[in-house]
Amino acid sequence: MKKAILYIFFFNFFCISYSQCWKSASASIYNTLAIKNDGTLWACGGNYYGQLGDGTTVDKNTLVQVGITNDWKMVSAGGNYTMAVKNNGTLWAWGNNSGGLLGDGTTIDRLIPTQIGNATDWKLVSVTYYACLAIKNNGTLWAWGFNENYGQLGDGTIINRFVPTQIGTATDWLKVSSGPTHTVAIKTNGTLWAWGNNTYGQFGNGNNINSYVPIQIGTATNWQEALAGEYHTIALKTNGTIFSTGVNSDGRLGGGSLNGRNNLTQIGSDSNWQSIGIGKYNSIAIKINGTLYACGMNYNGLLGDGTSIERNVLTQIGTAFNWKFAQTGEYHTVALKTDDSLSTWGNNSYGQLGIGTFDAYSFIPTNVSCTSLSIDEQEAISFSLFPNPTNSVLNITFSNSEAIQKISVIDMTGKLVLQELGDITQIDVQNLANGLYIISILTEGKVINQKFIKE
Repeated sequence: MKKAILYIFFFNFFCISYSQCWKSASASIYNTLAIKNDGTLWACGGNYYGQLGDGTTVDKNTLVQVGITNDWKMVSAGGNYTMAVKNNGTLWAWGNNSGGLLGDGTTIDRLIPTQIGNATDWKLVSVTYYACLAIKNNGTLWAWGFNENYGQLGDGTIINRFVPTQIGTATDWLKVSSGPTHTVAIKTNGTLWAWGNNTYGQFGNGNNINSYVPIQIGTATNWQEALAGEYHTIALKTNGTIFSTGVNSDGRLGGGSLNGRNNLTQIGSDSNWQSIGIGKYNSIAIKINGTLYACGMNYNGLLGDGTSIERNVLTQIGTAFNWKFAQTGEYHTVALKTDDSLSTWGNNSYGQLGIGTFDAYSFIPTNVSCTSLSIDEQEAISFSLFPNPTNSVLNITFSNSEAIQKISVIDMTGKLVLQELGDITQIDVQNLANGLYIISILTEGKVINQKFIKE
């Protein structure tokens, strides 16, 4: 475990040009994966099993590029492993491979993206701690990984699968969401299906009976999205209403109580929801006007409302009106705005927020800059600060001969407090209040950040 924990309520890097470049993101237990608009793949956080895919097992507290290709279509972060699909329809995996999670027929961990099979018609993949579900372009459903406890793969057995295995013969699967012990999916006709563990009523069909094969939930044909958390499900209809079911001890169902249920029940009366997200212990939703809401567990600021108080109703997060996507891992959240900017918040024990620190938790959404460097660039451009801490001047030394174009100093509220232009190697910080700051240096067209302490 990391030792020092710095609780930071307001920790926003200042926004710079070219900071809005993110296409998609996915959060896991202790890591974050994200794809830029240029098709490159980036990762940060815990890396014990190589789940970041950068060829190492070293944790990263800033987003680092995974490989050098720029053809990634989508990525899904599992417990300690990652699955992704490229634009050409190929399936890739890396990280922990216990129980055949990677689908390559072995139990050997992979430190870099490894192609799974030869198929070129994969449409999407959804993974969680123990199971992987995927849909091909022809609408067929496939699964692999752990299945021995709950039958969450849906193949009618409790046998683990080490390679992608087709589930049934249907060719009309549209979307699928893999939870820790159960799976939910939607067909092209708008019907909702579930299978696996239903001990806590997470299917929402009025009972608590498990199923080893997909079963239809209710008769509605207007389901737009359905997501599986741990022991709960949240679903969105095409008419803009939201429903939830399952465990509710922390308020994750958003109905204003802590009572669990086994029937899909509408959350509130609003009919202007446009998208939903889910975590292990919480639920997230975005309205048509771009406002963001969350409920459930709030450990280390998981919900992003500036507190650690659990919420049993969907509570608005901040005042922004341009959110378009949000998803929670186990203890941290990632979200995208309509301007393609990426924000993270919550626990940061392993650097999963990508803000350049370990254990600097964020209780509100924190911007993640697009100026993260590739692996080669990080090695090529680095600088040191001394003395640090300082009470007067701060000296800057580069490992190479980069010319400084601009130096900016940001405090922990995200406020720009000092700025210098030109190729200088020393700045006077004696007039700054004591505390922790970020120094951001523009050089060679890149921005790199470090922390320093003014005492």
